[in-house]
Amino acid sequence: MTTTPGFSHSLFTTPFDHATDFTALADNCERFVNVLVEYEDPAQKMALCGRLSACLALLQPTLLEPVPEHVKASLTVDDLPLNVPVFEPEVDQLGRYCQLLTQLLLARTLSKSDERVAGDLLQGLVGLYSDTLKAPRWLRTTEGIVQL
Repeated sequence: MTTTPGFSHSLFTTPFDHATDFTALADNCERFVNVLVEYEDPAQKMALCGRLSACLALLQPTLLEPVPEHVKASLTVDDLPLNVPVFEPEVDQLGRYCQLLTQLLLARTLSKSDERVAGDLLQGLVGLYSDTLKAPRWLRTTEGIVQL
């Protein structure tokens, strides 16, 4: 059996449940998906998908809850970070995301609730795609036009 670089079988045994705080759940999701997208073995890939899905399901209801006191210290800083999380895919990748979601909706294999979520995601991504494509690319200055 070949393994993916950085793959750890501990991903299949990492404990988490409804009492796991949201930061640990987010870390788990990130670890699962980072290996999932690189792994080739279908059985292992399905197992990682299951772990990711379970972790995401536990994470979702915590988003509207107050931040637990024991987590606040890790989310408190003295200075604002220079880098903040943003979603900035390349425009060609963004187009592929939109096409994939469109194809999923056309296939009509999703449940009604999942179809709604996919439609909402598609709406947001198409809006981002359109705005990205129509964004200014040049700036008129006193010295002439410069590329942004």
